[in-house]
Amino acid sequence: MASRASSRRSTPRAETPRAASTPEGAGHESRYRAFAEAASDWFWELDRDLRFTYMSKSIHAPAAEFAAEFLGKCITEVRAGGLGRIDWSPLLEAQLARRPFRDFRFRRTAAGGAVRHLSISGVPTLDAEGEFQGYRGIGRDITEEVIATSRAIEAQTRLVDAIESIPESVVMLDAQDRFVLCNSQYRELYRPIAHVFVPGMPFKEICRTAAEAGMVPGAVGRIEAWLEDRMARHRTTGSWTEERRGKGRWYQLTERPTAEGGTIIVQVDVTDLKRREQELAEKSQLLQATFDNMEQGLLMMDRELRVKAWNDRFLSMHGVPDGAIAAGLPLEGLVRLFARLGEYPGRDAEEIVAERVAQVRTLTPKVMEWRRPTGAVIEQRRVRLPDGGVLVTYTDITERKRVEADLRRAKDEAELASRSKTEFLANMSHELRTPLNAIIGFSDVLAGQIFGGLGDRRYADYARDIRDSGLHLLNLINDVLDVSKVEFGKVELVEEEIEIAPAVDSCVRLMRERAHVAEVRLETDLAAGLPALRADRRRLKQILLNLLSNAVKFTPPGGCVTVAAGVESGGWLRVSVSDTGIGIAPEDLETALRPFGQIDSRLARKYQGTGLGLPLTKAMAELHGGRLELESTPGQGTTAAVLLPPDRVLVRAAAAAEAN
Repeated sequence: MASRASSRRSTPRAETPRAASTPEGAGHESRYRAFAEAASDWFWELDRDLRFTYMSKSIHAPAAEFAAEFLGKCITEVRAGGLGRIDWSPLLEAQLARRPFRDFRFRRTAAGGAVRHLSISGVPTLDAEGEFQGYRGIGRDITEEVIATSRAIEAQTRLVDAIESIPESVVMLDAQDRFVLCNSQYRELYRPIAHVFVPGMPFKEICRTAAEAGMVPGAVGRIEAWLEDRMARHRTTGSWTEERRGKGRWYQLTERPTAEGGTIIVQVDVTDLKRREQELAEKSQLLQATFDNMEQGLLMMDRELRVKAWNDRFLSMHGVPDGAIAAGLPLEGLVRLFARLGEYPGRDAEEIVAERVAQVRTLTPKVMEWRRPTGAVIEQRRVRLPDGGVLVTYTDITERKRVEADLRRAKDEAELASRSKTEFLANMSHELRTPLNAIIGFSDVLAGQIFGGLGDRRYADYARDIRDSGLHLLNLINDVLDVSKVEFGKVELVEEEIEIAPAVDSCVRLMRERAHVAEVRLETDLAAGLPALRADRRRLKQILLNLLSNAVKFTPPGGCVTVAAGVESGGWLRVSVSDTGIGIAPEDLETALRPFGQIDSRLARKYQGTGLGLPLTKAMAELHGGRLELESTPGQGTTAAVLLPPDRVLVRAAAAAEAN
């Protein structure tokens, strides 16, 4: 045995397989060599000492480049191409155990520094007695395969990273509808059934598992029916649908085919979108209900003057049947529709179209009225919207117009009656005063017994009563006639220069007796150096006497009435009469300034009067360009002040010089 082994070790053969000793064997050897050289792989042999004894030269494989480096050597003795740094122990372990080995991979650096990936597989050879003779095997250059595998792994890694970066849930199926991969969002969404997400699991079984786990509300109690419907939708190319899942969440499912015939399913959580859609739908319904129940007709148009929205009131106000108007209808078409419905009788339709379009486009006028053939009066208002569109509102103002006409007619009639009354009273001045003057004059003759005694003393008393009553009636008539003249515009001022202090003193002297009888003190508080005034003397005294008369009348015994005068800032002259009387409530001030206004209108009221004093005073002050102001506190008194404008105050040259 040793000699046989020695003889075999001494005869390593390169490129020469063990040949048969017959010509037939030589022919087989030549044939095998041709096969080996034509193959893309190469063949090799080891002897019983595990030394290379044969390596084929393939025209496609790199064996020809390094065959000489292997022949006669063990694999561990080869150092070329970086093979000395390779751990051969797994290969040697199999060879020493005389076991076949398959696809042992290693790398070799070729000329130029290129790295080649190689793979060898071999089986032990035995002789006829079953004694180990060595190894025969095959070698392969797997560089392209390794590179392709590396690229595939890299591409798959990128794909996984890309799917993981997607915020939505993603699952990929192959052409047989079997699970390939999914991202973590998908696993989290289906956590209760994540155990079925293994490659090769049929998609139908995944759906069934989810339905049986109660994760699909629409499948409860009808799993098979739901599953059939789900798979039908799944088989529809490019389909998408919405489904409600547990806890009231809504998801939009989009399915797209891949180039290899598989499917990508993307699930997006659209719960917030569905909630907003529902809220928007509810608000839209509420808004539409509000529109339809408004008293006004509404028409909304976009910036191109095309109809966007309207309400039922708009249709009923114009007699438009349902379905006659659609969104997108141009304003021209709407106006033509109104013309066909008889909205503009006697006018050319195209003329109306041009007119209405120009009005709406320029919003001129913004408010307009027109009368419909039915007699209804419609008010139209136009407003520009933020997006450039136009909102038009229509209001039926027929009733309002009727009321306005009635009020206008009543006002005209009242003004006519008032003018007639005022004109009558103004023209009756002479006719009313003449008989009263006769009554007063004759009563004075009787009371003075000028033509002899009257006999009974009571006749003289009656005559004085007749005179007092006549005087009272004359004053009343004078006030009524003065008010009427003011209203009718027949009062003319006779202006002259008036000293304020003498005018105030004169009026106070006239009221002194009445104040004495009423047990009321009369006082004056006049500022020093009061300027003169350009005014009507009689009207000014009438103002002062009216104010003094009211103050004395409404001041209880023991009270005080004060007349004050002075120039205020701005040059206004202020003349006021203050009392400590009963006062006037704030809500009654307006009544007190109205002609014939009585705060206490009872027939048995304590204080008699016609209610003309303050209105006449106010009118006289306004004739002078001034005004009357009232300040009063019930139970404490009243201050009535007349303010006359600066252009009526006469500042003397000397006073002006002193002021400068």
